[in-house]
Amino acid sequence: MFRLFYKLQSDAFIRYEFPLSCLPIPTRLALQEGAVPVFYSNKLQMLQHGRPANSLSLNAFEFFFFQFAYFMVHPQNHKGMNNWIMPADMLYPCLLEDYLNHFLPVEGEAPVLPNTGSPIGSPHSPTHVRQQSPGGPYHHSLSSPYGSPHANVLVRRALVSQGVAAGDTGVHECWLSESFLQIVTEFWLNQNSLDVTYRDLAQQLKDSFMPSKDHVRIVRMLVKHVHYFANSAKEVSVTSPYHSPSLPPIEELKRAIIPQFVQKKLYAFLRHGFDHWPLDHTFRLMLETWLSYVQPWRYSDPNKPNIPGRDSRDRMNPDKWAQFVADNLLFYTSLFHVFLTRVFRLDLSSPRNAYMLFRVAKVYGQPNLAQVIEDCEHDLCEPVPRMTPVRRHGRDGLYGEGASFLSPPATNTAAILRMQCLELESSGFEYKLMFGEETRGSIVQLLQILSQARRTAQTFSQPDDTGTSLLAWMGLGGPTEPTAAMGDGEEFGGADLRKLDVHLEQSIHFLCMVFRLDPPATQTEAHLTSPGSSLEADRTLPPDCTEGEAGQVLTPRGRYQMMNGLRRFDIGYHGDPELQPIRSFENPTLVRALYKVSTVMNQRFSDYLQAMYHRDDIIGRLAYQYLSPPYPSPPSRLSPVQAERRSLYAGRPRISLRFLASYQNLGYLLAFLLLAYVFSVGPLKLVLFFLLGLVAYGVVMVVVSYDRWKPLKYRQ
Repeated sequence: MFRLFYKLQSDAFIRYEFPLSCLPIPTRLALQEGAVPVFYSNKLQMLQHGRPANSLSLNAFEFFFFQFAYFMVHPQNHKGMNNWIMPADMLYPCLLEDYLNHFLPVEGEAPVLPNTGSPIGSPHSPTHVRQQSPGGPYHHSLSSPYGSPHANVLVRRALVSQGVAAGDTGVHECWLSESFLQIVTEFWLNQNSLDVTYRDLAQQLKDSFMPSKDHVRIVRMLVKHVHYFANSAKEVSVTSPYHSPSLPPIEELKRAIIPQFVQKKLYAFLRHGFDHWPLDHTFRLMLETWLSYVQPWRYSDPNKPNIPGRDSRDRMNPDKWAQFVADNLLFYTSLFHVFLTRVFRLDLSSPRNAYMLFRVAKVYGQPNLAQVIEDCEHDLCEPVPRMTPVRRHGRDGLYGEGASFLSPPATNTAAILRMQCLELESSGFEYKLMFGEETRGSIVQLLQILSQARRTAQTFSQPDDTGTSLLAWMGLGGPTEPTAAMGDGEEFGGADLRKLDVHLEQSIHFLCMVFRLDPPATQTEAHLTSPGSSLEADRTLPPDCTEGEAGQVLTPRGRYQMMNGLRRFDIGYHGDPELQPIRSFENPTLVRALYKVSTVMNQRFSDYLQAMYHRDDIIGRLAYQYLSPPYPSPPSRLSPVQAERRSLYAGRPRISLRFLASYQNLGYLLAFLLLAYVFSVGPLKLVLFFLLGLVAYGVVMVVVSYDRWKPLKYRQ
């Protein structure tokens, strides 16, 4: 197939149309506003009479990979792509892995067109004009797109000034790799934009694109390979300050692939996923993609891939990776804040949710990582010094006063980090310090929630004596393993519950270590050794609240307690039991009719019923079984209508016929009548038999009921 479209590629007049309606929404909006991205500058097919373009004109290579990348986000395919249990057994991820190894080789040269001239209409690489660092892609600040304003100016000028330059073979040596990379990042990472201020809410909901689980798996494959590709950049030594080292195009691409092609689109992809992904365990796919990107040191050697469970905490070398953390600070801080917001809405007593928090806490608990992030935030808060623009030998750059031409352009870390925030985030973004007081307060609340989740996990781990099988009761088997059913319908066994306590404990340890906090004081041995009594005591208390302008307001911990059923407000029906809402198992017509009959009978025989109910003989005890007891006084203030009604019947027993409106009781009554009809029982005998049965029921209940020994003054 490659030979086929390489052959078609040699003919510049063979073009293929790709509709604009299939492009990502941010790209379509940019084209409608007239802001044509550089990647599409030579692909728009203009129609006659000045009409706007409705399709792209692509060569064979571009058309093939446009279709390949669009397959993943096609509306029909997108809905069904959630079933890749084993991606290695599926064709699409296997093809992607082959394409990544071919176009972004970790070892060797980039692929080139065989025996063809320079392609026409291909994208042009801006990487050959960038100033490169001799020490690798993350060693020096000049390797960052934010580390050298001078390099950014050259890049922007090159993008604007260069046209279809068919004679420069060096520029087009790795254009296949760049084209492939730009196509897949365009379709897979650029489906949503963070800047939605110009659209109303309805349009935002319509344009919002939620990736499938398989889509996220593909993105993670791309992120991991990009790290392998970028980390394979060779070190270049500078022999003379007067000579800039010349790097092969593939080496320049390795240094520019993350800041120029992946960073901004991946941040928008992750930020949108963190904001809109459902609050369930499938979020782990998005979470692992984020954690793969923020740990490039795990993907430094493709010959020694990461083994699940192997400890890689000692790989974060601050001398080598501090610049990467600074260039991607928002990935470590802003996305962490969004994740923290999600955690407060999760049930952390679920093993899957607890494991997600444990994964994040363990990553941030790696040695030196938290200190590097804190140093970057400290640099971000520093004031930006005044810089004087100076023109030196025809080169436009920003130099500090007194700087030499041979010295690199003076840069300020605070300015670089602030430019990063403007570049990645939308307008109106306000940076929140990860190690600020507000975040530490949220972590303290999270630690308390984790302690409470540990107590809940301890109750799950206790063996259930009531669930012991018959063989165990007879001594022929052991006790059953404890299980727990979560709110999402999942049931976990004893092994998962044991891991749950370990993950919660380790999460508390890592969070306390990262933010330099003491373990929560509420998590003591007494709580852990007697979790049942502690949990039962907590259930009787209301959720945590704070006083607001309109009354009590739930805290994040209080919302967590209510969502997981740990605590709740004492909300119940305190009115007339006869006026309770009609249930689904009741007949509405019969409920209303029987209520009217009961009301007439209670009004007419109220005094007689009360006197009979309070007798201290067999008649009073039978009345205690047949009549409804007086309902207690409500704990709160009643409305005027309820207060008037309560004053009439407060403390009085009454007749209640509402039980006859239940479909179950109606079924019993119908079965009783059908049985009487089968045995030819007449109406008179049927009524007498019914009355005898009613009296017999009352006598039996008087005999077996504990209330017959209760003194009269304690009756209610």
